Amino acid sequence: MTETLDRHESEMSLNSSKYEDYNLNENRSATSPLEYWGEWPDHEFHPSPENWRMPFYSLFLDRFVNGDPSNDNINGTAFEVDMLSTQLRAGGDISGLVDTLDYLQGMGIKVQPLRLNVVYLSDKNAQAVYIAGSPFINQPRSADSFSPLDLTLLDQHFGTINAWRHAIDQIHRRGMYVILENTMSTMGDLIGFEGYLNTTTPFSFTEHKAI
Repeated sequence: MTETLDRHESEMSLNSSKYEDYNLNENRSATSPLEYWGEWPDHEFHPSPENWRMPFYSLFLDRFVNGDPSNDNINGTAFEVDMLSTQLRAGGDISGLVDTLDYLQGMGIKVQPLRLNVVYLSDKNAQAVYIAGSPFINQPRSADSFSPLDLTLLDQHFGTINAWRHAIDQIHRRGMYVILENTMSTMGDLIGFEGYLNTTTPFSFTEHKAI
């Protein structure tokens, strides 16, 4: 059991090459989340609109378009992707969104929001798309992305950091906007804390040790 936990901890470490293309933290010497940092080199931030009152097109990224089938079973689990199942992933990813930007633009959509709600607003000259859940690594079978396991790692099913950056650039080039949801209040239930694996973990001002 100890060897298994040690191997898992090694795989999930900040320096693990397995997650290098998905790790939002670029400070490899960090020993605390307070020391994490990251940046987008040579990137000029796109200005937000003065008025966000516009229609939003809502979608679940996993249920939209599968642009890169190579990441469908990227975690290597037995039950990960099944197009015919309502409980597993369907394979949609950020590459699939890029592949359909022309379609969305043709509909008059101007914002790609990453969330759940559909919002109908008054400005007929601007629109938005909302992608549900979070971009962070989720439980292998969690298609809705509302069960993140680590808020510093992107979900491998959706694409690498560079794939996300490419998508954002492509959206902005079309005069469209991006709203990215960060779901943090509904963490995945695969996280356990030392001494509290089968019971509720009590509140503490200090950090519990995750195992």
